[in-house]
Amino acid sequence: MAAPLVLPFRGEQFSFSLNTKTSPDEQSVVDLAAVVFNRQGQFMDVVHVHKPTALMGAICTHREPSMWPEECQAVPGDDVVHVLPKKLEPGCEAIVLVASVGKNPGRKQDLRAAPKLEFAVTFADDEEHRELKFSVPRNLLPLVPALVDDGKAQSIILAVCYLDQPGWTVRYDLTGSAHTSWAHMIPDLQAALVKVKTEGGADLDCARALMEAPPKDDATLPFSRQYEDNDLVEAASVRLPDPAAVSKLRLDVGWKFWGKTPEDEIENTAVEFVIKFYNAAGEEVQSAGTNEREAQGVVVGRPEPEEAEEAEPEPEPEPEEEEEKAEGEEGEGEEGGEPKEPPPPPPEPAEDPYEFKQRDVAFIELKELPKDVRCAVVLVSNYGGAGFLPLRHAGVKLWDVSGGEEAARPLGEWHHLSKFEAEQAVTQVAMLKFYKEYDDSAWNVWKRAGADTVDAFVSGQQDAVLDAIKGAQAALKAFKEEEAKALAAAEESGEELTTELRKSTWRFSVLGLAMGGESLDAAEHDIKNNVLNYDGPGLRSLEARACECARVQFPGEKPDTYFGGYANDAKEGPGVYAFASGAFYVGHYKAGKREGDGIMLMPDGGLYIGQHKADRFDGTGTYIYPDGSNYHGDWVAGQKHGQGTYWDTSKGCLRGEWRKGVCAGTASYDQPALRFDGEWVAGVPAGTCTFTVTAHRLLDMGTVAAAHILDNGPTLRGPGAYAIPAGSGDDPKLDEEGQPIEDPDKPPLPTFPKYEGLGFTSVGLPHSVADVDFPPVQPPIPGVPKFSVTDGLVAAQS
Repeated sequence: MAAPLVLPFRGEQFSFSLNTKTSPDEQSVVDLAAVVFNRQGQFMDVVHVHKPTALMGAICTHREPSMWPEECQAVPGDDVVHVLPKKLEPGCEAIVLVASVGKNPGRKQDLRAAPKLEFAVTFADDEEHRELKFSVPRNLLPLVPALVDDGKAQSIILAVCYLDQPGWTVRYDLTGSAHTSWAHMIPDLQAALVKVKTEGGADLDCARALMEAPPKDDATLPFSRQYEDNDLVEAASVRLPDPAAVSKLRLDVGWKFWGKTPEDEIENTAVEFVIKFYNAAGEEVQSAGTNEREAQGVVVGRPEPEEAEEAEPEPEPEPEEEEEKAEGEEGEGEEGGEPKEPPPPPPEPAEDPYEFKQRDVAFIELKELPKDVRCAVVLVSNYGGAGFLPLRHAGVKLWDVSGGEEAARPLGEWHHLSKFEAEQAVTQVAMLKFYKEYDDSAWNVWKRAGADTVDAFVSGQQDAVLDAIKGAQAALKAFKEEEAKALAAAEESGEELTTELRKSTWRFSVLGLAMGGESLDAAEHDIKNNVLNYDGPGLRSLEARACECARVQFPGEKPDTYFGGYANDAKEGPGVYAFASGAFYVGHYKAGKREGDGIMLMPDGGLYIGQHKADRFDGTGTYIYPDGSNYHGDWVAGQKHGQGTYWDTSKGCLRGEWRKGVCAGTASYDQPALRFDGEWVAGVPAGTCTFTVTAHRLLDMGTVAAAHILDNGPTLRGPGAYAIPAGSGDDPKLDEEGQPIEDPDKPPLPTFPKYEGLGFTSVGLPHSVADVDFPPVQPPIPGVPKFSVTDGLVAAQS
């Protein structure tokens, strides 16, 4: 353990700052927390990104200067904690400083995401002067690689600040952790206190108490960052050896007003809370809250205690008679006596401005909810006229109480802090939501692939992308088969399915979306677009959404889902799209449409790999059909157009010009036994042509034909001509909307498989020509056998 930093005795203030940004415009992913412990080694209080003060303002952050004690001075830094030691409670003995990187469901991130990581302690350099001008910085970036190697780069215990006679001392700890917040590290922070004694030699009461009675290793506290998103099981299982099944939730709801005015005297306030439940189509299923105390699977409020058996009432004691005043005793108001002044009222107890003042509670049985519930949103509102102006803050806590309340596990906590005058326009806040993330969602496609970011997945190995989307499609097909069987069985038995067959996991997300309006109906746009169907940081009411890793569910009974970049309320950049039909797209977007390189897997198993424009195949691309045939070449507006090569299931290769999806113009058709060169109209040969037969292609020919070719020369070519009915290949006329106009007099074009009306004429005898290679050198297609004049059929091309 490094040498300690002894702070000046009788110092008025010392501050801890964390610098993580190289420019003011950067968004830091690292936050600083100061966790306070008493002399028994137990948690007392904390300041963090969403709690600006602790211990009645004795510790505060840089975020709310209006809440600072008068004597507090500002200190530069991206995240700063100020400590005024003379205001600390006598029981406070240690403060542990922790830097953490929160969990982001859209990307893997840890301390490496910080371009700068500098921790500094600032204090007065003279005990007689209060000016803070002496700073001890420390660069922590060189420590990060080792933390990454150990798998402990989500958080770092920066230092322990402890009360050691005659003043406060700071010791660097610099231990890493795989946990994403201080709230999941309480046993680790207590271990840091013990280390101060065992390795640093400081005889702390808290360390001694923890050594005598070691705490449980599974202790956690509730804490969440805004926009943080967690799996319920993972959140409940933090520090547990095995995953904890979550079946029942408890939701605590609270709020606190400004000042000391009695709440019933505050005008224009009618603060309420409600939980709204929605199906996948965005339709409300049920609600429960302040005014609706029960719904399917939901109970608001605690059950009334059972009445005890009636007992005989105890007789009330008779009032004792007042003792007669002693002779000569002066009474109040008597002549010659001074009137007694009433004793002063006791001082009002100090009140933590950011304490969680619980107002209501709700219990949610997840398995008892209606099966069509996909999402539940928790809202706190005040439609009374003053909005949130009278409120200092409103908060929620979420607990797992599957094993009973005595074994409750904290899942999360979040508070909406007042923005003062701006709060009058705020009448309702969507605090958090819990929802089902279906296994076939676009986000799960990315997650199962194991890529760090959506960009890394989209730009990564093509085989990894194909494995991911093909696996997702196979799982979806299996589910649909299972669903069809279950529905058929239910119909046959006459019973209704009461459980949802579609596999999903419950998650919860901290929203903190402040909205206006005189009712929830006025916030319909935000609820439908920002709350129910969108997950990503930076949500603002009625503003365009933007995020590098948004998760979007589009409306519908079985909706499409998207995971990827978002800008100006539209898909932008790399992304993954899962269609309810069973199709999948992995690639790039521009202004909401597929644009650039991408991979599209169709519901029938067809696969396109290539360029896109305006949601269509456009540019150079390869389409592999379910039967194994494929086309490689130019595309325009979703159709084959330009130069291209098509390989069919008979080892045939059609190369040439394409127009509006069909071969048109000059093209050649190669098979192992022959080559055809000629003119094409709308996918049908029409005009002069030649047939070329090569000796080394005899593997697929009959014995008589092969013998004739060998007798007459290795390669023969014969001229000919095809004819189609006049006018059958003409392009149709278009109406004003660009749609073809049907012409009943137009003769039908010969088509597969009979090609009725197609005529052929031989215009000359075969003659010997130079050998022709097969398959064509350009373009090589993986899996197509290579023929050689000397070797015959050899291994497939790679």
